[in-house]
Amino acid sequence: MSLLKEAWPASRLVMVLSDGVQGTARQSVRSEWTKRLRATVAEPVYAGLWMDIERVCKDSRGTPWPELPLTLFRQFAYTGERKPYEDVYFERRGRLAALVLAAVADSEPWRMKEVESGLLEICCEYTWALPAHVREEDTVTPPWQQVDLFASETAQMLAEILLLLGEQLDGHVVAQVRQEVGRRVLEPVFWQPRHFEWETADHNWAAVCASGCGIAALLLGEDSLGKAEAIEKMLGALDCFLAGYGEDGGCPEGVGYWVYGFGYFIYFADVLRAFTGEAVDILNSEKVRQIAAFAERVHLSDGIFANYSDSSETERLPSGLISYLNSLQEGRSTLPFHVPGLLEDPCRRWAHVLRNLVWTNPLAFGSDAAGVDYLPQLGWLMCRSRAGRQRPELGAMLAFSAKGGHNNEPHNHNDLGHFILHGGGENLLCDLGAGLYTKAYFSPGRESIINISSGGHSVPIINGTMQQSGARAKAVVLDIAVDEQEETRTGTRLKLDLTSAYPVEELTVFTRSFAWTVLEENEEARLTVTDHFEFGSSGVSIKPWDVEELLISRIQPRTGTGFVEWQGTKAVVRLDYDASVLRPRVEAVKHVDHDGVPFVFYKTSLKLASDRWNDSASVDCNLFFIINQSSC
Repeated sequence: MSLLKEAWPASRLVMVLSDGVQGTARQSVRSEWTKRLRATVAEPVYAGLWMDIERVCKDSRGTPWPELPLTLFRQFAYTGERKPYEDVYFERRGRLAALVLAAVADSEPWRMKEVESGLLEICCEYTWALPAHVREEDTVTPPWQQVDLFASETAQMLAEILLLLGEQLDGHVVAQVRQEVGRRVLEPVFWQPRHFEWETADHNWAAVCASGCGIAALLLGEDSLGKAEAIEKMLGALDCFLAGYGEDGGCPEGVGYWVYGFGYFIYFADVLRAFTGEAVDILNSEKVRQIAAFAERVHLSDGIFANYSDSSETERLPSGLISYLNSLQEGRSTLPFHVPGLLEDPCRRWAHVLRNLVWTNPLAFGSDAAGVDYLPQLGWLMCRSRAGRQRPELGAMLAFSAKGGHNNEPHNHNDLGHFILHGGGENLLCDLGAGLYTKAYFSPGRESIINISSGGHSVPIINGTMQQSGARAKAVVLDIAVDEQEETRTGTRLKLDLTSAYPVEELTVFTRSFAWTVLEENEEARLTVTDHFEFGSSGVSIKPWDVEELLISRIQPRTGTGFVEWQGTKAVVRLDYDASVLRPRVEAVKHVDHDGVPFVFYKTSLKLASDRWNDSASVDCNLFFIINQSSC
């Protein structure tokens, strides 16, 4: 695709950013958003969201704003904990978002006073960036001018609030907001620019920061040339963001960060189109269309995803964003229809909740998810089949997903060859997703954290060694055969060479093969996983090398001679194996999720008997899975 910055230099942008176009766009967007927001109050599908908004407004009325003292800010530096500060930070943003949306719906004067108080509270914060992203030792750029994801989001939020309510707010408050957005964001990014790393990043940071800063510049900038130069600069950052995707549209960071990065890319593109009189359309490319389809491709069923990297299997995607994307693709979503509540997003993101109200289209949802998706650049495979043709009461998806790629991806986990088995609307063999974010989570040695380590994924441990980090650890596709027509029953095959993933000198070959077949009438599916190992010799004899297969699930398995069984709510997975070759063990592991909530997962270990190596330097380990629907 052509570069956005080259297509739209400042000299060209300034011609479509005339004062007349800007004024018309401002009135049009304000009118459209206001009208749509007010209409949603009476529509049942938005009832949960408006209940959250009113609950926050009610709970906050007459109570002081939660404080963000410097001592709390510096707790991250002392302890590595992010959550205590971030919980308060996001509560403040959620409170302001609720107050503003309620004020738009019901423009009583007292509501405007609460909004004004909230705006001034945000303006008085030490910095809009999070402690984990601030370098206080920086002698050039002070903390309040270090522009991260959340400083950018805050600038966008305040700019859009002024767009909606500016004429109804006290002039001094409006001036204060404009001054703070200028001082904290527009000045360091545009007016007296420092270089920020996100400007050349190939992941979500580039899109989120460019969106926030770009929208703030469009809405609050004083002259057309200044706006044009700002937009040109942000288009350069968005070029870097798009370069992080392959032509297959796959997001290596996972579906959660796809929502974040690509979602903000869409939000910026929409505002840019509106404020250039629809002259600038950065969505009209095949690559953007492929990226737009990513969530649908990794959706297994019932809102559950193949959630590799730092994503949750139960990501609640913004209904406004999905509606917008499906209008671009002229199709219907396979995702279940749900308008997320304000409180469902721990970060209380204004950009999502606003557009959930003004963009959501219930008619954009409801298509079937069955089929196969293979993303060759990303290295992810998803197979879905509608189960239970003879028993419609059990009619849900049976699905399988496997991951290739390499171990130096954004938000990387060491998980080459990892796989997920899905049935009855849940991942029975699963990916743990993101862990609790702390300083250690993004520091050297992070491989010891179970979410990141290959020891927390359904892959083997070889000679006591886990997978290594880095781009040299990569999955090489040796064979891929995709059955795209469910009725043919030819099955889907994937074979990966994973030798480079394991820094074991004596390991000469490790391949993992998957064979997925849906049986007649779709009542069950079979997955055969074959791991082939070859080792070099030591002197004249073969050393008894050690191999341990791992399988990860949130479901406590039932074991017996030659089998392991994971019983889900509506489906069951049974593993059959040669008991003379493999020795089973199940370990319950206590852990906390990304939000700090405790849970238990189960690590099933199948250890290859050492006598298998006595007279051969190679061995195959076969795991036979059957997954079917269950009425339990």
